[in-house]
This record gives sequence, C-alpha cells and structure tokens, in this order.
Amino acid sequence: MRPTYHLVPAETWAARDPGSAYAAPSLAAEGFIHCTDGAAAMVETANRHYREDPRAFLVLTVDLDATGSPWRFDDQAGLYPHIYGMIAPAAVLRTQTIPRAADGTFEPFGGDVPDGVRVETIYVVEATYGPEAEKLRPAARPEHLEHIGDLLRSGRVIEAGGFLDFSSAILLVQAASEDEALDMFRDDVYIRTGVWTDLRARAWGRVVAE
Repeated sequence: MRPTYHLVPAETWAARDPGSAYAAPSLAAEGFIHCTDGAAAMVETANRHYREDPRAFLVLTVDLDATGSPWRFDDQAGLYPHIYGMIAPAAVLRTQTIPRAADGTFEPFGGDVPDGVRVETIYVVEATYGPEAEKLRPAARPEHLEHIGDLLRSGRVIEAGGFLDFSSAILLVQAASEDEALDMFRDDVYIRTGVWTDLRARAWGRVVAE
C-alpha cells in the first residue's frame, strides 16, 4: 500500500458515479491527477491554490498501488505524486472534510485510519414527525416510500427509516452540503402533508470496513 492525498471539491465528488473510476478535471487538462504526500503538505497545497475558492472540499486518502494507473513524481522534492490515469474506486481508502477558518484558510484535518477501514463524509438528515403524523401517514406513505426507494436505488440515500414512537426519522445521504441533503426531502409528500414538520442535516463521518 502506498497512501497519498488528493483534494477535491465536495460537489465534484458527490456528482461522480461511485461505481466507476474517478477522473479529476486535471486528467483531461494536464494528463494527470494531482496528489500530495503528507497531511501538513496537503493543507499547504490547499491554501496555496484554493484559499479563495469558497466551496467545501474533501481530502481523499488514495492508495497509489491500487489506482490501476501508473504514477510518478515529477517534482525534485518527491512530495507530489502524479497519477497518469483514472483512480479505481477501491483505491480511495478514506474521504474526509478539510476544515476552514472564517477567512477561508484551510486547517489541519484528521490523521489516517488503519488498513481495511475508510471514513467518508455523508450527511444525516433528521425529520421530526408532526403531532398528527400517525393519523396522516397512511395516505401519504405509498408516495413517500416510492420517493425514498428512488433515492436508495440512485445511491443518494444510503439508509432511511423512522423511530417507531413517531418522534423522528433518520436518513443517511450522499451529498455535497447540508442544503443539498435537505433538498432531497423538502418537497417530499411527508413535508407537504404535515407528517414531517421539520428537517435538519449535519455532516457525519461514516466508517466503512473494506
């Protein structure tokens, strides 16, 4: 295993096909995908190139030996591996958010995890049931479950369900931001009919065993 880091806008990563090899825009523009060795150097790279970019970013931990593409160092210091091809899904060991200060400065992110485990950033959406939920739900449930089923099949929703005491429902979703996560459900029939009365979303580190 030969780990390195790759910086990617969260929206770009969310829009990819999870089952297909990943190609950063630089692959078409420059012929390779940029990577950086070392967490501290990754933060420096992010601040050097993307401090003025307001988007949320993710750091991927990539196993260079598993990308399925050749790679090499083109810098004398040997800090910046270039991958000359696409990155196989199995080569992405971990995805994590990189925190930022109020002025946009990128800050240190978490350390690595053991082999065979990765941590990816997803969003937990919590929906609060309304006071009449138990009475209103039967009429709305078929349309709601059809909507959730479509999202599950597309991979945008990972898991969904509600507590049996009608307190709240929990949905684990793949999204680039809280707003994008909430947008999946703002027009759901449960919201329109009062089964759900409130939606909240938070970023969550999902641990995945390979």
